[in-house]
Amino acid sequence: MRTQPSKIKSELLEPYMLVAPLLVLLLVFILYPVVANVYLSFFKWKGMGKATFIGLENYTAMFKDETFWTSIRNTLTLLLYIPLGVVLPLLISAVLREGLKGWSLFRAILYIPNILGYVIMGMICSIMFRKLGPLNNVLSGLGLHFLALDWLSNPKLALNTLGLVYGVWLRLGFGCIFFLAAMSSIDEALYDAAKIDGALWWCTFWNVTVPSIRFSIEFWVVLSFIEILARAFSFIYTFSRGGPGFATFTLEYGIYNEGFIAFNMGYASAWASVLFLVCAVIAFFQVALMRKNSDVQ
Repeated sequence: MRTQPSKIKSELLEPYMLVAPLLVLLLVFILYPVVANVYLSFFKWKGMGKATFIGLENYTAMFKDETFWTSIRNTLTLLLYIPLGVVLPLLISAVLREGLKGWSLFRAILYIPNILGYVIMGMICSIMFRKLGPLNNVLSGLGLHFLALDWLSNPKLALNTLGLVYGVWLRLGFGCIFFLAAMSSIDEALYDAAKIDGALWWCTFWNVTVPSIRFSIEFWVVLSFIEILARAFSFIYTFSRGGPGFATFTLEYGIYNEGFIAFNMGYASAWASVLFLVCAVIAFFQVALMRKNSDVQ
């Protein structure tokens, strides 16, 4: 009887011991850097030497900085490509699911960019989209000279090229795999009932497929926001270096530029705090969507 309380205490501690390593990793690699970044944003610091407390001066300078607002506009423009980046893989997945001949090969081809990674794909695309690059040479060879454009030197065209390549094409393969996995869980009886009722492909897609994977679609939308806001740097760095001028200069790229090019770490931390706030708001909406779906179910 004396060992019973200690046994109960041990059983109560076991769950906490199991999650302790993950909590330590979260504290060290996520919570601490976030808190340290916000703290550093109130200082003037070059990355070495003594940091000088300047209060809200970094934020005041940031909101007066035209480069900051340019990065915000460019980032918002890239976000406009999210609907196409969701609809296109969703439609392709629905077509592949129908048993298209050679669909495994198509799936493998679409997934190749994700295997190579953003850095390599950025270098490949920077070569492909040059004015005298392979893409324009092919278009000119086919007699489509009017489509052989200056993809990377024209400011407006460069930003839209980045949106199409990074926001849509580069993530197309993973999107197809993601939606195909989601569609595999749909009850086949729903499709059989739609066929019996004489529903056409589009009607079945809209009324059976989309509602059945609604949570997956919502998750992919949120993931797309995070990808564009906080994971596009490596691709932009090798694709266009934020240029021409500031045409493809995003909020994330601005953090790198201010911190590691201008060596103004305190000011870069202020930019990073804004980016964190935006991502936190998006994450909040994601949690709200998950709770809404669980309540409906």
